[in-house]
Amino acid sequence: MLHCIHIQGKEAPPFCFRDKTAQNFKSLIQSLSEGSSLVISSLYRTDVIYSANRDLSENIFKLWSLQEKSFDSSRLTTVSGRDHVLELFFTSLVTFSSAGKWYEAYLDEFRHACSMDRNNPILKDLKLCEQFLQESHQTVARPMAGANKEDLLPQKEVFEDLVKHINDFLN
Repeated sequence: MLHCIHIQGKEAPPFCFRDKTAQNFKSLIQSLSEGSSLVISSLYRTDVIYSANRDLSENIFKLWSLQEKSFDSSRLTTVSGRDHVLELFFTSLVTFSSAGKWYEAYLDEFRHACSMDRNNPILKDLKLCEQFLQESHQTVARPMAGANKEDLLPQKEVFEDLVKHINDFLN
């Protein structure tokens, strides 16, 4: 099963991995989950996506808190299940794309993570996301930290906005 821990926006800087910490953290997550993982961290957005039979968020939070003294896991969004992870990842990316330099910095970190692990099965799932979105007819929540849970967008509007970003992001 796919799981994601996500934060973006003004609350994200304390959760940013610096230097080679992201690679070390990814190694810890892989050993914990015994599966694939993807860690993408920039100053205003961090995503930890991993594959595991059970939700390991609490264990990951404990590891993360060793890196950051003022760690508060309530500021993070966690989801489980392939469909929910893909929706969270890409719908939040659309919102984040309006952040200019922060968005570009995140894309650079994503591309770097991809270049380090081209055969990662999670990356293949992300690349299949466009097909998933085309087949979905649901309304999805706009996943932003602190956002009102009733802040909804029709799937069609989300997809139309995503089409503008997916090819640049994954290619």
